[in-house]
Order: sequence, then C-alpha cells, then structure tokens
Amino acid sequence: MRLLLIASLTVSTLAVPWTAGAAPGPWLEAEAGTLSGTVVESTVEGFSGAGYVAGFDEAADTVTITVPDSPGGLHDLTVRYAAPHGPKNAALSLNGSPVGEVPLAESAGFTEATGAKLQLVEGDNTVTFGTGWGWYLVDAIRLTPSAPPAPGTHEAEDGELSGVVVESTVAGFSGRGYVAGFDTATDHVTITVPDSPGGLHDLSISYATPYGPKTASLSLNGSGLGDVAFPENPTFTSVPAGKVLLREGDNTITITNNWGWYLIDAIRVTPSAPRGPHQVTSALTDRSATPAAKGLMRYLVDNYGEKTLSGQQDQPSIDWVEQNTGKAPAIAGLDLMDYSPSRVERGTTSQDVERAIAHDARGGIVTLAWHWNAPSGLIDQPGKEWWRGFYTDATTFDVAAALADPASTDHGLLIRDIDAIAVQLKRLADANVPVLWRPLHEAEGGWFWWGAKGPEPAKALYRIVYDRLVRHHGLHNLIWVWNSIAPEWYPGDDVVDVVSMDSYPPVGDHGPVIGPYERLVELGGDRKLVALGEVGSIPDPELMRAYEARWSWFVTWSGSFIQDGVTNPLDFVRRVYHDPGVITLDELPDFKSTPGDCTATMRVVARWGSGYHAEITVRHAENAPSNGWKVTWQLDEGQRVEARWSARITTSGTTATAENLAWNAAVKPGESTTFGFLGTGSPTAPAPTCAIG
Repeated sequence: MRLLLIASLTVSTLAVPWTAGAAPGPWLEAEAGTLSGTVVESTVEGFSGAGYVAGFDEAADTVTITVPDSPGGLHDLTVRYAAPHGPKNAALSLNGSPVGEVPLAESAGFTEATGAKLQLVEGDNTVTFGTGWGWYLVDAIRLTPSAPPAPGTHEAEDGELSGVVVESTVAGFSGRGYVAGFDTATDHVTITVPDSPGGLHDLSISYATPYGPKTASLSLNGSGLGDVAFPENPTFTSVPAGKVLLREGDNTITITNNWGWYLIDAIRVTPSAPRGPHQVTSALTDRSATPAAKGLMRYLVDNYGEKTLSGQQDQPSIDWVEQNTGKAPAIAGLDLMDYSPSRVERGTTSQDVERAIAHDARGGIVTLAWHWNAPSGLIDQPGKEWWRGFYTDATTFDVAAALADPASTDHGLLIRDIDAIAVQLKRLADANVPVLWRPLHEAEGGWFWWGAKGPEPAKALYRIVYDRLVRHHGLHNLIWVWNSIAPEWYPGDDVVDVVSMDSYPPVGDHGPVIGPYERLVELGGDRKLVALGEVGSIPDPELMRAYEARWSWFVTWSGSFIQDGVTNPLDFVRRVYHDPGVITLDELPDFKSTPGDCTATMRVVARWGSGYHAEITVRHAENAPSNGWKVTWQLDEGQRVEARWSARITTSGTTATAENLAWNAAVKPGESTTFGFLGTGSPTAPAPTCAIG
C-alpha cells in the first residue's frame, strides 16, 4: 500500500506566528489538543508540558493538534514520542484528510522522530494522529521551516506522473516527498525545468534503491538520453547522470522505469564547466607489447576527443554496412565464442580468426569478445540449451567455487579454456594483428556466469586470464578492454588499458550516452580511453560533439540491430558513416606504425673556427622500452654534418634526421640515450623533434 504523507500536511503552532526561514517554532503539546478515545497520562517520565497522550488502541482513537496563524510553506515535522512496546506507525491526517503514517522506532523513553515534510497552508492547520499500529505515546510536535532547495533543484513529486505515485514513508527526502511505483515498463515521471537560459548542464538525480541496484531510462524533451544506473542505497543519495543540453526556455526531463522498484526524490541541473583536456596515456599495461599494439594504442590516444571510430559486430553485418552505406567500419567486432572447448566438443567451428586477419589485411582494426561457454555444468534442456552456456541460467558452473579451490576439476577446466583461446590469439599475434581484447564483458549484469557470483570472482578471473595470456603464453598483441562501469567491479589500472560499457537504450534513442561516459572517465581516472564495446542504437555523432561525449569507438551489434531499419534506420546509418567526425575503414592510417612522443635536447659541446661538436639526448615517458626512435632538426644555411656516432644521420636540404642503431633502439622508460655529431657552420642549437617506435 502506498501512503501519501507528502500531501497537504497542515500544522500550526500555539499562538506564535511564523515567518518562512525563521527559527523552529515552539513545541505544541499533544495534551492541549482535541482527544477522541485517547487520554492524557503522566506516569512515564521525561515528557514535556502537563503530560502526554496515550491510549491508541482502537481504530478511531485520535488526538488533533491545532497550529494557528501559519504563513504556509514547506516545514519539517518533529514528533516527540515514546514506543515502549516495540516499533510503531502513527497514522497522520492533515485538516481531516489521511496523508500517511509516521514510523516510530522502539523507545522506552521519550525521543524524537523526524523526516516528514508538511506543506502548510496560510492560517490555521490541524494535524491528527490516529492509532495506525498503536500502543505508543505522543508528547508534542514541532515544526521548522524547511531549507530552500539548492539552486537548480526540481522535485519529482511536482512532476507529471504516469503509473507512479507520490510517497513519503522513507525518511530523508527533500520537498514534500518522492515518486515511487516504477514497476511496469511505461511508468515514468516528467519533471519540468522552467526558464532555462539554455546550454550544457550537469544532471544529478536524488534517489533511493531499497531493493538492490537498479537502472532508469532518461529522456530530454522527448528524446532519449540513455540509461542511468542507481547503485544500491536504501536511503536517499545522489548520483551523477551525465549532461543535458537544455534549450532556452522550458525543458522536460523524463525518468522511465527500465529496471524498476526505485524511488526518485528530485533532480538537479547546474551549468557545466568547460571540459578540460583529457590526461589519457598511450602506455599499455603490458610492457612487452608488440610494436603494432603500441602503434594502435598511440593512434587511438592521438585521435581521442577528435573523432570516433565506427565499428560493427559480425562479418555478415559488416558486409551489410559496406553494401548499404558505401563505407566499411573501421573496427570489425568478432567473437571467440565457438572456440570454447565445451562448444568445440559439440561440433562448433568458427572462421572469426580468419576474418580478423582479413580485416587487418584491409588496414582495419579488430576487437574480440569471448562469449565463454561454461567449462562444465551445461544444463542442456529446452530454453537452456548447451549453446546458451555462457548465460548464468543455462549452466550450474560456479565460478566462485572453482576459483576458491585451485586443485579442483573446474579450476583446471578454466585454465584449459583460457589455453584453448590462447591458441587462437597466437594465430593473430603471428599475423601481426593487434587486438582490442574484451573478455568477461558485461560482468556486473550477472546474466553471464563469470559475473553471477559478484564482483570479486569476476575480477579474480579477469586477472587470471590476463596473467595466463600475457605472462604464461607470451601474448603481447592485446590491448585489454574492461567492460563494466561500476567501481566495485573494476579489476585495477595495472590490467586495464581501455574502460568501456555496452549501451542498449530504447529504440529511437540515439543520445550521446553521456551519463555512462562521465562515469567511465571517472572510473579510469581520466587516464584510460573510454569506448562503447557494444551498442544497439548508434549514438548520434552531432549529439556526441554537443555533449562532449568523446567515445573512442562504438561497435553496433549485429543482425536486426543494424539491419531492421527500426533500431538504426538506414538513412541514419548512412549519415553516421558519412559524418566527418566518424572514422571509417578507408580513413584509417597505417596505425601500427604510429610513433610515440619523446623529447630530444641538443647541446653544443665545443666550437672551433667553422666547426662544432654537438650531442642530442633522447628521452621517453612511456612505460615500456622503445622499439626505435627518430630525431629531426633544422640546419642553418651553410651547416653540414661531417661525422656522427651512436646514430645514423642523413640530411635532405636543411633537414637532418637521426635514427637509432640496433644496440640503442630500446630506450627504457625514464632513461635516455645520447648520440653526437661534428658539424660545420655556426649552430644555433635548434629544438629537435622526436618520435619513438
């Protein structure tokens, strides 16, 4: 049953007029009120005034307290009471109309209960306490003008409700109450933000989730804004929900059920500060990464914040995009699912490694997921067939138990499966294919067995996969992509190169997915690339730019998601693939050879007549040894390089270029190498430019 405690609770004080924002009013003694079926007593010590009201044991028992001369407005109610017989609920009415219940915690002596909000009307008001869940004592009440809302705060209970109701039984809300009842797909509340000057604003939502973590869908002025995740919190708290691009004048923000049973108290919109430059680094967690993997990562980092790379899952859908847009996606999304041993033993085969090699040969980028069929415990019944074995409900495999016992059969099967996948990744390494590797995706959802036992087993398994592939099998062509957004699921900066999430908003929502973007930036400390591992609806590139949602790439899911003409209408897909801010296959450079940044400083050691001796020192800040370096500088008119050491130096016109020798190609992180030369002319010690491989 939903209780409407937030409605017009009208209470006035005894003969003392109030002013909004004034100090708390005096205590209003219950024994001075109008009693019906109740009595005044004084046997329990600690009461104020002449006594307290007791005898709430029949349904009609009440006490009515009059509060005169109120100027109106929102007030906080404090009830002084005792509940010596256990926790109780007092039924409350305002001016004769029931408005809910006040929870009273067990207390043998007199204490205070707060949390109720009362919207007073001007003049006299009455508050009536009824039995509710009786056998309690009411001593007095007190009202305090409520603090004004923070700038930009808009109460949910003042919005337009559809399938939801206003309640006030959970303490800690602002305003008159909160909105509850999100239990069917279309339930929503629409909150108006009036008289906006327009522009980009930060959105936060005050909510409570007494029944576990939940998700809501957002829209602005009727257009989708993606989802917002509400971490579990039984009392009211706030969560950042990204940015909203408000138009001048009135705007509406709608919160729709999605994964329901949560409470919405209020929203807050405040002008956004300009986004500063990101601090993303191209350093990979694998310090032995191949030159191709380093080059790909450097390219992605150099491009980050400028453009977004297009991607498409599955070869038939990749072909469909190219045939229907005239452009091929830059990134091919493929899957190692059918290389899982529990599928192979049932006859599966796959060509996705060959497809990855072919896409790489076209100059494209490869990302791989692994729908890891459970190593054992496949239920294999209708609706839970063996080929659905990556789903939690299709297997009895217990990842927590397997990890807890390294000597167990199931732990051994985990290692067996990782080793089987290593064979396929080795084929890609031998073909010099760098991979955006996304294992254990969507772990926090719990619908896949690797996330079914919570964050700790999932993180532990991810680190085992990392260690087994990188350190045991020596696979250094992988860029490690983590694919969950909640901080408690994050396995650590030392094993993650890119943070990502999968976005499946309602059909028609091509918003910038700004809320998850902001949370991922925070998750990675603004030092990790941020990407969309999968999308149902492609985010609109124009909105991504407007919201500064700088997704590194997106990969649209396959089949109907790209081809049905509804999730992503064809004219929209064509617009995306021809957008100047979206990179397609034909626009990719030779990313494998993308140089990294380093510094080079020149000093003139000695001069004589028309000659001089100079040295140049090379340093770099990446976390792995370089695979080579190159330094260029300009020669003044008449300058020549006559001799050199510790580098190959060539000149073309007035440009000199120095490249490493075999023995000094690998400059360790934080260290340096120096080469020198003899020249003629009068040097001015120019600033050289440097690049590392």
